[in-house]
Amino acid sequence: MNRVLIALLGVLVATGTHALAAKPKAPAKAGAAPAASSKELEKLRGEFTWGMNPDEVLVKMVQKIEASFQEKIDKTANDPTKQDRVRKEMHAEIEVARKHSLVKFDGKTTGYDASIIDQEFTHRAGESMLVAKEESASRYFFFVNDRLYKMFIAFDKEILQGKGFQEFGKLMQARFGKAREVHVEAKTKSGAFKKLDHYLWGAKSGDALRLVDRSGFYGVFCLVMYDGKVEDQQLVARKANAKGEKTDALVEAVTAGGAEGRDPNDDVVNSVTGGPRKPAAATAPAGTPVRAPTPEESNRPDTDEDSGKDKKPKGKAGKGLEL
Repeated sequence: MNRVLIALLGVLVATGTHALAAKPKAPAKAGAAPAASSKELEKLRGEFTWGMNPDEVLVKMVQKIEASFQEKIDKTANDPTKQDRVRKEMHAEIEVARKHSLVKFDGKTTGYDASIIDQEFTHRAGESMLVAKEESASRYFFFVNDRLYKMFIAFDKEILQGKGFQEFGKLMQARFGKAREVHVEAKTKSGAFKKLDHYLWGAKSGDALRLVDRSGFYGVFCLVMYDGKVEDQQLVARKANAKGEKTDALVEAVTAGGAEGRDPNDDVVNSVTGGPRKPAAATAPAGTPVRAPTPEESNRPDTDEDSGKDKKPKGKAGKGLEL
């Protein structure tokens, strides 16, 4: 790894005061998730803010495409023919992004109902989604009533470089700070056992961040950043719409109240994904396409076919962590 992510974790030890007027601090809530670094959360959020409508998000997506081509355009300033070719390539990518319409989860079957994001939305609850393919990840934007409330970033497999979930979790904690490990009960023929399900961070703003393991079928790990209050509402709706079907561990943890995954009274612990913003030239090499992956690409499992000729060459170690 060319660059090591180091988080300096300061431990503040409060010394007791003898002033009679001073009030004792309330103990921390049991099970509350540690707060993530505000600076790193802002970098992850970038220019996207909760409450944006799909058109506003699309504008930002287009701007990112334009910025990714800027260096190449500058380098061809003295060759009008080459520059025209670069601009045509850029406009083609922009058209792809614009033509990828908003996916509405209104009860009709979509290509995402059995996919890497199938635990992140529910039908008939006012939800919709936009998606963009970036250099080293796919970014999904989730809306409720046309207002952005969550971003889900699925890292490309090349970025993980064979790391296990706990090892990758350490890298993320070096960046965002200490997280809470959330375990769930897994059942096998030999019996039940506890397994690590996800890492969880809170924030004073009410946002939350999750690192989830989707390696079992898709071979990737994902960051989910979200507005906690809105996510809680959608989790309740998701369970109501399940109609007896098995729900995921996060839904059960929140709606059951007091499960290991969530403290029902902890408004700080809230959720959903996104990615830190770096200057465009540093985020992606000039000319790197940013496009919407098809449902087939999003749903593709981790198979040997993924190592085919269309696969991108491995980037620098840790590059995907700079999304």
